[in-house]
Amino acid sequence: MATNKKSYDELSVSEKIEAKKKKIKRLFREMPPEKRQFAEGLINQFAVTSVTLERLADEINNGDLIEDFVQGAQKLRRESPALRAYNTTIKSFSALTNQLVALLPEKEKKSAGDELMSFITKPAARSGK
Repeated sequence: MATNKKSYDELSVSEKIEAKKKKIKRLFREMPPEKRQFAEGLINQFAVTSVTLERLADEINNGDLIEDFVQGAQKLRRESPALRAYNTTIKSFSALTNQLVALLPEKEKKSAGDELMSFITKPAARSGK
């Protein structure tokens, strides 16, 4: 019996977020319950931020970094709104990564930090990229 498992690119935004949450929760499964509850909120934010960065990166890669726009009678050039949003979001992503790593026991911090950063540098199972 063949399964009809979707590739990462075929997933909806909410499915991508859920997949990321599931994957990162595995890093924190050994965490004490009192810390895990706090980590849950950070994990949710991390997953949303990670998927948002992927979407913004796709938009940036498929568009122009500088765009022309008209304001009244003037024709102006500006930085792409997607690029501006990406730059802001990557700061949040970095802060969330640091907060999540800080919750881990010392012996797990290095490998978990590397794995968290791989969420943005190597999105899971992205086909055709």
